[in-house]
Amino acid sequence: MNIKFLMSALIIASILSSCSNMGGGMKKTINGHQYKITEDQPGETIKEGQYAYFTYKVKIKDSLLYDSESNAPVIKAKMPKLEKKDPKNSQPIEEVLTFMSKGDKAVATQELLPEFKKQLGLPETVQNLDFEIALVDIKSEADYNAEMEAEKKIKDQKMEELKAQLPTIEALAKKTLSDYKSGALKSKIMSTPSGLQYYVHEEGTGAQLQAGKNAHVNYYGLLVKEGTKFDDSWSRGEVFSFPLGQGRVIPGWEEGVSLMKEGSKVSFFIPATLAYGEKENGPIPANSELMFYIEAYPAAN
Repeated sequence: MNIKFLMSALIIASILSSCSNMGGGMKKTINGHQYKITEDQPGETIKEGQYAYFTYKVKIKDSLLYDSESNAPVIKAKMPKLEKKDPKNSQPIEEVLTFMSKGDKAVATQELLPEFKKQLGLPETVQNLDFEIALVDIKSEADYNAEMEAEKKIKDQKMEELKAQLPTIEALAKKTLSDYKSGALKSKIMSTPSGLQYYVHEEGTGAQLQAGKNAHVNYYGLLVKEGTKFDDSWSRGEVFSFPLGQGRVIPGWEEGVSLMKEGSKVSFFIPATLAYGEKENGPIPANSELMFYIEAYPAAN
């Protein structure tokens, strides 16, 4: 993963190096970004060509704007050769990392351009973005490649295991839909004020899925009227992950998945008003009621 893609293009294109003061001991990188090592552990600093395993947070004063750990436990990136460039096209993270050793933590700051503040709807009094960076580990290219190969083997194995579950999942989903349509589940179906209905096959014992965090699920989708499948994740062998509460999925999913705990297995019956409404969406006809059998997993699954 290239570090230049770590921050959104909007942020990178819209920030200049900072002239603000974050307290004593501030230093500058090759392109003028101000930084300070806040926790200094013994050891050699990271070198060009090595892989940095790190996390970072972006803040406006005391307000958290972004936390990399919401998407991945650590970011893994090869350290590039640093060159003098226009500060607005350089990044504090990759430059500050070059002064860090394993276990170090640092802070850096950048001044916000007026047009960026306007886009975010920020008041004129907000001047800077603050970065909190933690270098978790340093690996050679050989060690990094060996780790990636091992992870690929585990991923391939999990993929085959998920694909092998498909016949069982398919039979369960179709039986559930048949029972729903015949009324056999009537006494077991729960409803929400929005019109969402759901049947709990198994209540999870893990953490409640929450807005603002990634949900990790597998799903099997059926058209209620026709009884036919239109999509599923088991056949792809990959868990589907998405940020809950950000409108990335249909309203019925936003509401339904937020009711689940890690380990839950639930069938949702979603009216068209909470799905795609009067619009046709690929294999889904307009005004379709949908059924999704969903299993929720911990982030590490």
